[in-house]
Amino acid sequence: MKMKDFLIGASVFGVFALLMVGLFMYGGPSEASVTGVIDEDTGLAAGPWANTIVQYKLSVKNEFTGADVAATAKVYDEMPEDWGNPRGDFDEASDYTSYTASSGYVTVNDEKPGTYYVVMTASSYNTEFVEMVIPDGSSRDIDVADYNSAPDIKSTPMSALGTTTDEDFALTLVNDTSAEIKEDVDPKIVANTVFKGWKVIVNDEEGFSLDTDGDGTYDEGITSFEVCVADACNVIFEPSKSIDEFDSNDEYTFLIEGTEIADENDLEISINIEAITGDYTGANDEVWGEGEGVLAYIKVYNMDGTLFTTADVTA
Repeated sequence: MKMKDFLIGASVFGVFALLMVGLFMYGGPSEASVTGVIDEDTGLAAGPWANTIVQYKLSVKNEFTGADVAATAKVYDEMPEDWGNPRGDFDEASDYTSYTASSGYVTVNDEKPGTYYVVMTASSYNTEFVEMVIPDGSSRDIDVADYNSAPDIKSTPMSALGTTTDEDFALTLVNDTSAEIKEDVDPKIVANTVFKGWKVIVNDEEGFSLDTDGDGTYDEGITSFEVCVADACNVIFEPSKSIDEFDSNDEYTFLIEGTEIADENDLEISINIEAITGDYTGANDEVWGEGEGVLAYIKVYNMDGTLFTTADVTA
């Protein structure tokens, strides 16, 4: 054998050996490439069902009771811009395919394999966001028709919107030069419901953040006003530190996103107030007195934008 032929043969053998090592290390060719199927949408190798309508089911039950939920599923090919925000705009019908639950199941029967984004809504329920992957038949030793007769099912439990009763701060004031008042109320979440927090609006109802005569003592004698809801605490008014968070509408808003309280647990709402107080009534007298009405409104909203509860601060 000539040296040139020997070298060529050795090179071919080396390439073959490398290919064999690669196949051993990575488990051989994928099933998608073996099938020879090309996904019409992506142009990439895919499983045998890639260009076929493949069914999928979402099981929609009440998280606590297991009862069927009459939900609507809006199925998007691409993640919508307002994904994760139940107050978002999901009304453009051309962007999604809509399916309705029947007997506790949403049957998705008009989609090809791929990843989809589902916005689940139902009256009096929290909005849920579900990522759904419809299989393309890879690693499935079954005909698509047989699969469609008993498709995959994904559990998508839904929780009823949290409800509660309003609780107010009813405070007894006495004559004092500088009283520190710390009180809390704990609205209880109704059984089998879930409160998911969005925001809190605090309203200066009595105008305690005003200093009408400009003498440095404010009209209702308040020197510090702090509100806490769940884990969020905000000092809204403390003139000695140049803190006045109220806007032109005498309101201050702060977020409580991430707050989630379920099933007969309490939502903690508290106030911390420092004030010159008295047991008498007098408007703009630089003293917070009994019988002067509501000092502040506290309004708590859930993630869907619904007013969940209120707490009035009254002396």
